[in-house]
Amino acid sequence: MLSPDCQSLPATTLSLDVLMVGFHEAELPSSCRSVLTSLEPNPLVEWVTTVQKGITQIESGHRYDVIVLDCRKEEGEWGQACRMQQDRKEAMIIGIISIPKMDGGQGRIVEDVVGCRIGEALAPAILKWAFQRAQERKQFLAEQERLRSQLGEAAYKIEMADVASTVLHNVGNVLTSVTVAANMVESVVDQSSVILVNRMAELIKAHDQDLGTYLTEDPKGKRIPPSLEKLGTHLIEEQRTILKEMKGLVRNIRHMKQIIASHQAMAKSAGQAEQISLANVLSHAMELSFQPGDEKWITIRPNYQQVPTVLVDQHQLLQILVNLLRNAKQAMRQQVQDSHDLNLSVKYQDDDEASVVMTIQDSGIGIAPEHLSKMFTRGFTTKTDGNGIGLHSSILAIQNMGGSMQVQSEGVGRGATFTLTFPVQKEAVSS
Repeated sequence: MLSPDCQSLPATTLSLDVLMVGFHEAELPSSCRSVLTSLEPNPLVEWVTTVQKGITQIESGHRYDVIVLDCRKEEGEWGQACRMQQDRKEAMIIGIISIPKMDGGQGRIVEDVVGCRIGEALAPAILKWAFQRAQERKQFLAEQERLRSQLGEAAYKIEMADVASTVLHNVGNVLTSVTVAANMVESVVDQSSVILVNRMAELIKAHDQDLGTYLTEDPKGKRIPPSLEKLGTHLIEEQRTILKEMKGLVRNIRHMKQIIASHQAMAKSAGQAEQISLANVLSHAMELSFQPGDEKWITIRPNYQQVPTVLVDQHQLLQILVNLLRNAKQAMRQQVQDSHDLNLSVKYQDDDEASVVMTIQDSGIGIAPEHLSKMFTRGFTTKTDGNGIGLHSSILAIQNMGGSMQVQSEGVGRGATFTLTFPVQKEAVSS
C-alpha cells in the first residue's frame, strides 16, 4: 500500500524552465512580460537571439518546459523550429507572429506538428494558458517519477523478501540433510562396539602373567582373538559410515555458506547494471535452486561456451534464473519418470556475435499448446498455488535490461525450454 504522501500531489509548485528564442529581453511586449513576472514561483528564463542558438542550448543538455519563438521578423524561423521540435523532448513550442501574417484574423491560432503560432494580440492570454498547462504537466511528471521511484523501492523490498525466503528455503533444505547426517553419526557412536575393546583389554590385563595359557586354553580367553578380528572389521565399517556422514556434513555446511555468500555478493550490486558473466550467474542460481541429493534424479548437463560479458542487473537476473530453475525442478517432479535431464547452455546466437543466448531446457511436464502464448501474461498460471506474477515480472525485467525471453514446448509431457537473449556491448567484445 502506498504511503499517505503518495496519495496527493505535493503542495510545492515547481518553477518552469523557459527558453525565449529571437527576443531581446528589453523588446518583449509589456503584456507578455507581465505574464512571465506573474508566475509563481519565478520561472528560470533563458534568452537566445536565434533558433540555432536555441538548438545548441537543447543539444547541450538543457531541458525546457516552454519554448517561445519570435517569428515576427524572419519567415524561416518557424521552419527552423522543426529541428528544435525534434530535440525539445517534451517542451511546448509557441511562435509569436505579426498580425498581417494572420490575414487580419487576430483571433486565429495556427497549429502544426511543431506547435502553435499566435498573433501578438493573443500572445498574453495564450502564454498564460501555456505556462499554466506546462506547470501542471511538470507537476504531474514529477509526481509520476516520485511514485515510480517509490514503486521501484517497494518492488526492491519485495525482491529482498523473496531473496530472504529463497535463502531460508534452501538453507532449510540443507539443514534437513545436516540433521539426518548428525542423527546418523550420533546413533553409530551411541551403539558403537568400541566399548568391547576396553572390556577385552581389561581381561588381557587381568591375565598378563599367564596370557599365553589364557588365550589358548581358557574357554573365555580362546574367544578373544576371533572376537578381536570381528570387532576390527565392525569398527572399520563404523569408521566408514561416520566418515561418509561427516563428509556429507562438511559438503552441506559448505553449500549453506555458498548460498549465503552468493546472496551477499549479489545484494551489493542490486539495482546496478554491470558487465557480468552469464555462466557465473547461472552457476550461482544453480547453487541456490538445487541441493545435494538432487543429482540422484536429475542429470544436469551444462554447456557454457566462451562468450563476452553482458550489461545487466546481476541481482535481478539471479532472481529470474532462480525462479526459472525452481519452475523447471517442479515441472520435472510432476513428470513421473526414473530420471530427468536439465540442459543449461550459454552461447552466441546463431553465430551472431552481437547477441548471447542462455537456455534452460527441462524434461518436465511441459506446456499445453493453448497455454504457451499466455505464459508471460500477468495473472496467468498453471499452478494451483501460483499467482501469475513471476514470469510476467521476469520478462519485463529482462526487457528493461535490453534483452528478451521466450518459451518453447512441444506439449504436455515433452518438457520446456526458456531462452534468454542479451545484446553484447562493443566494449565487452573488444576486451
